[in-house]
This record gives sequence, structure tokens and C-alpha cells, in this order.
Amino acid sequence: MGLAAAIQGATRPSQQITWVDGDGQPVDLTGATVTGRMRNKDTNATRDISGTLTVSDATAGVFVWAYSSTDVATAGGFDVQFTATYVAAPTVTRSIVAAWTVLEAL
Repeated sequence: MGLAAAIQGATRPSQQITWVDGDGQPVDLTGATVTGRMRNKDTNATRDISGTLTVSDATAGVFVWAYSSTDVATAGGFDVQFTATYVAAPTVTRSIVAAWTVLEAL
């Protein structure tokens, strides 16, 4: 799962993300709530994503990240971890880490 770069301070457009497994197959997000955390690669400061993460096509593993101003406040490199929490067993949570860049606004 690759993440598109964002521009510092720009909360639009939202980013559409397809969550795939190690074989490149979509992860079924049916019944899941997606949350996320991000870590600044320079400072190692970690915090929750405060924007909205909305599943838009569950069976295809697609969700949308609508950035909050806090998500894009600082330019730099980040590691982002998304977690899908499912209501029903057997799979309660699934996580993945991806690199993300917020480019400095000119």
C-alpha cells in the first residue's frame, strides 16, 4: 500500500487508500472500523491520526483518509500505521505500516 504525498496545511483532496495483504490482494474491511497512528521520522513523536478514516468499498479494501489540519501541520517524513478493528471474530485487528510524506508548502 503506497501513500500519496500531501502538502503542508492542505486538507484537500482526501486520500483514497486500498489496503492489500502481502500477496497484493485486497483486505476485506467489511464490519471494520479503521483508525491510524503516525510517527515523525525525524523526532520519533507518535500520535493518532485526527482526520476521518472512512471505509468506502469494504470488500475491495478501500478507505478514505480525510486529513485534519493536525495531520498535515508539519512537513516531513512519517510512518503511518492503520488498524482495522472488526466487530466479529476470528480477525479482531489487522495493522500495516506505510511511509508517508508531507511536503513543505511554498
